[in-house]
Amino acid sequence: MTLVSIDHLTPMQKTLLITLKGRAVDSQGANPLLGDALATDVLGRLDYDTGSVKLMAGVPEAVAIRSAMLDRAVAGFVRTHPDAVVVELGSGLETRRFRVDPPQTVDWYDVDFPEVIELRERLLPDRDDAHGVGVSLLDTRWTDGIPRDRPTIVVADGVVGFLTEEQNRRLLPHITDHFASGELIFNAYSTLAARMAGRYLRTVGMPPDYRTFGIGDPQDVVALAPELTFVEEQWGDAAPERERLPLAYRLMARTFARWPAQARRGAWIVRYRF
Repeated sequence: MTLVSIDHLTPMQKTLLITLKGRAVDSQGANPLLGDALATDVLGRLDYDTGSVKLMAGVPEAVAIRSAMLDRAVAGFVRTHPDAVVVELGSGLETRRFRVDPPQTVDWYDVDFPEVIELRERLLPDRDDAHGVGVSLLDTRWTDGIPRDRPTIVVADGVVGFLTEEQNRRLLPHITDHFASGELIFNAYSTLAARMAGRYLRTVGMPPDYRTFGIGDPQDVVALAPELTFVEEQWGDAAPERERLPLAYRLMARTFARWPAQARRGAWIVRYRF
């Protein structure tokens, strides 16, 4: 097996290793929450010391649970809209389209830096309904080749939090301007989690004082893009996967699920309509 180098990626681009390894660690556990075997395969094909990517306690579980939550949202949307367009922002080495396995009437667009899209094309199976878009999200041309008149769900695992407030103020209205109708769903970070992000990300070379974009309330996102309508928030502490966690984690999650301010510090998914 030929290994694929990722030495050319920047530390920001290498953050894809955290979610990839989180899903792989979950997959190899005795009781997987997500069971993403493809993530394990992809991780093993990288010419990189993946053992150096240290995940703090609870991170693989959080990654698996939030991935499952996003999967359910996308799967539900394409069931309702069999002619849908799915847009994965900051796709990294995400394998969601293989877990959701939409019908061929659905077109799936993975958007990320050109170097990352090239990596995806080398490591992931090819599908006729999958399209890589190698353009920075800060370049408005990333939407140029994506249909705008079909029901669209835009999904993002991590990338919204990795942009600044000002960058999100540009990105989010561009989404609502381009696509005629659909949904936006992504994992949000609380303001506290955003301040602590450097602790988790330094394992791939990000500065320890790095801060992500955090919100205190889902309506904070609407303030950045008024064409969005908040629909719902979901917490990992209330997700069905929590019942498969060890007893101590289950008890803690049940407590936190009744305490929104605390639940938002864990896996937190927000959904909007446009």
